[in-house]
Amino acid sequence: MVSKNPWETSGSDNKNPWSNKKQTNGKNVNIIDEIEKIFGWKIKNSGDNDNNNGSNNYNNNNNNHGNNSGSDRKSWGIIVGIVAALYLSTGFYQVQHDERGVVLRFGKWVRTVGPGLQYVLPYPFEEAILQKVTTVKQIDIGSFFKSQQEESLMLTGDSNLANISFSVLWKVRETAVEDYLFNAKTPEVTVRAVAESVMREIVGQQLFSYVQTEGRGEVQRLVKENLQALMDEYKMGVDILRVELQRVEPPLSVVDAFRDVERAQAEQQSEKNKAEAYDRDTRARTRGLVAEKINNGESMKRSIIETAKGAVARFLSAYSQYKLAPEIVEKRLYIDTMKDIYKDVDKIIVDESVKATPYLPLNELMKNKSQNDQEIKS
Repeated sequence: MVSKNPWETSGSDNKNPWSNKKQTNGKNVNIIDEIEKIFGWKIKNSGDNDNNNGSNNYNNNNNNHGNNSGSDRKSWGIIVGIVAALYLSTGFYQVQHDERGVVLRFGKWVRTVGPGLQYVLPYPFEEAILQKVTTVKQIDIGSFFKSQQEESLMLTGDSNLANISFSVLWKVRETAVEDYLFNAKTPEVTVRAVAESVMREIVGQQLFSYVQTEGRGEVQRLVKENLQALMDEYKMGVDILRVELQRVEPPLSVVDAFRDVERAQAEQQSEKNKAEAYDRDTRARTRGLVAEKINNGESMKRSIIETAKGAVARFLSAYSQYKLAPEIVEKRLYIDTMKDIYKDVDKIIVDESVKATPYLPLNELMKNKSQNDQEIKS
């Protein structure tokens, strides 16, 4: 068996299938020339010396198309530059004032940027996720709907069931947007579940009446603080703004009886308030009377003391005069005493030198005496 080596070039017919020449319609065609014409390439002949026609054609083409090939290369360079510039320009993006941009590089967080014009490497190298951080979100827990009655039923510290509905207002923390996006698959569901758990814990430590009345503000504060602490522990990137209790009521099956108890407690409190008001009024009046008596006593005391001081002063003044002239002072004192004694007494003066027996009007004297006695009694 004889086999023909396809790489041999010997033979008169020159039927080498890899030859640079082939005949088309009886004419010799150079393959390299055809490729250069189609694509505008310059291909260097590496040693096909057995074909002088091919070498001559290559030299002619090199001379004729040299200038065109250089122009094509420059055009391709400009096109590639424009495409590259357009590709790189796709990395610019705008972050609004109420947003933060989270940059991922091959799916991994690398940085968080603030408002303004920002840049990332174009796809597929980097990606930017925009997240609003000023929007306040609200979650309502517990309602009158049957589907949510179970979550609103809570056990209080005094073993009473209560229907409690409340709202949680929260937003994304500006400094932890990446935590909000990547640490929880559904942040709203997580906030809802944790808020309900914290509310059950706080309510379970308080009396029902306290939660329903004066303890509402304290319960809201405790739930907010504990919920925020858990969000920080889980690194949720969430700020709890406010917790608001909407409704605190007994279950529907016992609401009538509970309202009767509430009315009785309200009446009890009303009577207690009235008693306390009467007590305060009575105490105030008593204190007023005591103060009045004390003031009168103090006034009388001061009056007596001043009167005594005046009497002492008069006595001392008289005593100083008595030491200067005792006889005169004694006579004056005697005369003043007699004057005080006899000033209101009917008097009859009898001269001792008269020897006749005088007439004494005893009836008139007795009559005048009885009138004086009546005046004294009246």
